[in-house]
Amino acid sequence: MRSAIGQNRGPSFRLACMTPHHHSPNIDILRGMAILAVMTHHVFAHTGISVPMLGTYGGLLGVQLFFVLSGYLITDSASRHPTSVYWLHRVLRIFPAYWVTYLLIGTVFGRLDLERIGESPFPFFLNLINLQQLHAVALLEFNVLSVSWTLTVEMIWYALAPLLLVIGLRRPWWMLGGLLLLSVAWTWMARHHGLDALYRPSLEAMTRPWSPSQLNVLMGAAFPAQLVYFGLGAVAFHLRDRLRELNPWVPALVWLACLGAMPLYFAHLPMPEQVVGLGVAALFVWMLNIPALHLPFLAWTGRISYSIYLLHVPLILYGFYKLGRHGPLHLLVTLPVIYLCAYGLYRCVEQPGMRLARRWSARIPARAAAA
Repeated sequence: MRSAIGQNRGPSFRLACMTPHHHSPNIDILRGMAILAVMTHHVFAHTGISVPMLGTYGGLLGVQLFFVLSGYLITDSASRHPTSVYWLHRVLRIFPAYWVTYLLIGTVFGRLDLERIGESPFPFFLNLINLQQLHAVALLEFNVLSVSWTLTVEMIWYALAPLLLVIGLRRPWWMLGGLLLLSVAWTWMARHHGLDALYRPSLEAMTRPWSPSQLNVLMGAAFPAQLVYFGLGAVAFHLRDRLRELNPWVPALVWLACLGAMPLYFAHLPMPEQVVGLGVAALFVWMLNIPALHLPFLAWTGRISYSIYLLHVPLILYGFYKLGRHGPLHLLVTLPVIYLCAYGLYRCVEQPGMRLARRWSARIPARAAAA
């Protein structure tokens, strides 16, 4: 694939790759909004403490916003870097913090032990390489962090992004249309039991009972249903020059309509998730088109959002079962602990991994030039 793509990379492409690239400061704010929405939903799901709108829909909104952001940023990365550098950045960005969190939380809370791993080595291995959502035992019995299914979707997007870059450069709307058809078809089949046979072997290997919500995460939220949201971000990247000329009121009205009316249409449309995704993408475009917002805490939250994402559910559960008798007051302890642990993970693992990726990737062009 690399050579096929490389044949189409002329001097202008190489010059663009060498040009310093700067993202909108609002992207960190969007990340902060996404992780706070996801946390709010999980606080409601596990403790019953609700915030209007976000308690019910925050998980969907936050995850879709993360996917749209990833669609935009990963398409950008795939367009600017050789394949080896691109993958080096992805691996060192995702895996070090994930491995530390997964193994530490799993060991401390007794979710991982040598006996269980010895009985099911393959599902455990799928968790280590972030492909756990492809197998029921891997996802539902070794699901230490409760949110790792999205990392499978991310990994598959990383693999597809360089290929879809070629299609998106020529026919961005065709690419988005194909991903939308895939999403609608997969979601419909999952809800009408058309995918049961595909997952039956791994479900029969389960040793624990499962719930309908877990089956929905396994089947209905699988990567074919989610790729359309990455596609929305990728199209926003390909059409970014045109979108900058767009009146900000246009995407503002779209996201206000799609997201504000969620309580009205969510229970009535057969597949409301795609409408929500359109609203989330419009919010993303609107944030790119407006001047940079000065919201330091939200921007800082966005910068450490990956570490918060990995840690927050186990810490919410631990805090609730240890301090839940005090009611919502336990959040006054739990939330600062989440931020403190996430910042430590970011400084001690995430940042060194990203610095290592930059150092190693800087040597790759030098070796290629010497050769």
